[in-house]
Amino acid sequence: MVALGARVALEKVMKLTLTHLAKNRTLPRPALGVLLTLGMCLAQAQAQAQAQAQAQAQVALSADAVLQSYLPMEAAVKDALLASPLIEGARARRDALTARARGIAVGTAEFTVRATAQRRREVGPGVSVQESMLSLERPIRAWGKRGMDADLAAQTQALAEIAYADAVHEGSRELLKLWFEHLRAQADVKNAQTTFALAAQMQRLTQSQLKQGEISKMDAELAQAELDRISASRAVAQAQLATTASALSRRYPTIELPRSDMNSLSAEADDKLGDKSRAATTGTPSRAVINPAALPAWPEGANVAMADKRQEFLEKNHELNMLRVDAQRLRLFAQRASRDRLPDPTVGLFTARERAGSEQVTGVMLSMPLSGEARSLNAVAAAADAQAAEDQVRWTEQQLGATFDGMWQQLLHKRNAAELLKSAAVRQAQAADKARKGYALGEGTLSDVLMMDRLASDNLHAAQRMQLEAVELQALIRLDLHQMWDFDE
Repeated sequence: MVALGARVALEKVMKLTLTHLAKNRTLPRPALGVLLTLGMCLAQAQAQAQAQAQAQAQVALSADAVLQSYLPMEAAVKDALLASPLIEGARARRDALTARARGIAVGTAEFTVRATAQRRREVGPGVSVQESMLSLERPIRAWGKRGMDADLAAQTQALAEIAYADAVHEGSRELLKLWFEHLRAQADVKNAQTTFALAAQMQRLTQSQLKQGEISKMDAELAQAELDRISASRAVAQAQLATTASALSRRYPTIELPRSDMNSLSAEADDKLGDKSRAATTGTPSRAVINPAALPAWPEGANVAMADKRQEFLEKNHELNMLRVDAQRLRLFAQRASRDRLPDPTVGLFTARERAGSEQVTGVMLSMPLSGEARSLNAVAAAADAQAAEDQVRWTEQQLGATFDGMWQQLLHKRNAAELLKSAAVRQAQAADKARKGYALGEGTLSDVLMMDRLASDNLHAAQRMQLEAVELQALIRLDLHQMWDFDE
């Protein structure tokens, strides 16, 4: 805006200056000063605008790089999707609709050949002669029906293309959901393994203290029960991981399963919390925290209007566009059915040989059916179908708009929740480590230590899952906006 205002002001001053020069052939010094000042302002504003554009581009690249760290390689995704039976079936359905569109364009009228042979016998003289007739006839599309069929064929072809694009997009969404289900299962297993290591360490510590008579047998049994509970949770997490891995590899066998350290949720020791010193003091493994830079930002920046994105989503949504095209196709079909109230004539040529060839007859044939009530009823039904399809478009647009608003609000709140859970996980990890350190020095009870440790584990696990859910929502929104994995064009 600043650059635009300076440019407009400079243009006005230049016009006045040229007018003054044309009249006086001289330019006052104040005018020169104004021109120089405006030129400097314009150059500065343009430099600021260029710097802002470069900064936005860097933010977009950084956000995309962070998001891509959670996702499989784009080339591998494209190859897996195009080789999927789902997409191959969609390609076959597209070919079928394309063939039907061509059939609509060429029409169903066919040539008909008729041949007759007869014997004529005159009663008086008792003469019998051979006669025959041969005709060629064909219905013609009159009343502008040929042009209407061409429009209907084009709309059917458009429906075929959008249906194929929708299948590719839905396949991308399915792959993305399977991928994040596996990432969440990996996070569950990682959390279960960390918790199991801590519980096993605590169980060994209590056994040692029991032998030395420092704790009661009930405390040792309590630690063993906690270890058994965590072992069961670890087994359940491993079973879920195997299930998600099987689902992903079976549906898309060419996609390599994600490594446990490929995304930004990889656990790292937080030196700021003094984990190394606590591990050396207590002899227990340090609890990991989440990388605080793991949440990707929006490429457009933080101030993104939901209404603008909703409109973009509705314009690019394949399901809605497919319904729109189908509604237009049905409206054209209704107009075609209404035009069918006027029947098509059939024209032809014939030649006849009568009286054993003594007479040759050649002529033109014209026939036209008399339309009945069925044609009118078919037109009324087609118009009702078109109206129902248009109503379905409006209803689906409202439903998809509400769905997008819900996804957007969930993304905003889950991003905020992920940040809060990160902070809670860090603080709870500090409290749990202090409780374990105090218990090793004879302070507190085992129940307090186990409770603090369980809370720390639950907070860390909740933060990891919330972060993955937020990233999945952002990836789904960007996929629906065709900002990533745009293979269906």
